[in-house]
Formats: sequence, C-alpha cells, structure tokens
Amino acid sequence: MKKYRKYIIAVMTVLLIAVGLTACGKSTAQDLQSNKWYLNQKGQSYKTQFNKKTMIIESPLMNVNATYSVSNTSGKEYLKVNTDDEKNQKFELTQISDGYKAKAINKSAKADNGLGSFELQKRK
Repeated sequence: MKKYRKYIIAVMTVLLIAVGLTACGKSTAQDLQSNKWYLNQKGQSYKTQFNKKTMIIESPLMNVNATYSVSNTSGKEYLKVNTDDEKNQKFELTQISDGYKAKAINKSAKADNGLGSFELQKRK
C-alpha cells in the first residue's frame, strides 16, 4: 500500500490542478456579459452589449434586442440568437485577439432578416 500512496497522491494533485484551472477560466458567456462590444459587419460598426439572456445591438435608427445563448459542443462554441425577425440563428464562435468571430452556420442566420456573419470587438 505504501508504494501506491505516492502514485495516488500524484494523481490526485494533477486532478486538483486541472479542475482548478478550468474553474478559474471565464466562460464565453461571462466574457460577453462583462465587456462592452462593437459588432463589426460589412464595414459597419454597432455598439453591442450582453446581459444575462439579452443581446442589445445599437444602431442609429433603432436598437435590436435579441435573446441569446452560448453552448459548447464537441469542443466548439456556438452562439444562438433569436430576434423578432429571425429565430434560431446559429453561429460558430471563434476567439480572436480582441474578441470573437461569429460565423453564420444555418439558414436562419444567413437569411435576409438574419444577422449574418460578424465580429465582436471589445470596446476600450
């Protein structure tokens, strides 16, 4: 039993470190909520903010309020957005240096009333 004790302690230490590192990292949803953003698309830039369940995109004519959720499937992150005009818009999120790239991946997101692909850049 004594010779296994060091092995068991080493394995437990590695597990605790791994759990600690994953728990310390911010989730994408937390990152979106704790920062203010620019939504950049086709040469235009719109101030955007995220609350717990709501995404608000400011434009000169009117604000767009949408519900959103962030999910992780098979190591990839996805943003799902519902606006009044288009439901179930799905985007693949990729982290870039100062924010995220959101690639439209379903018919709703690519539709004329959908948001289409865009980038989120942190406001300074």
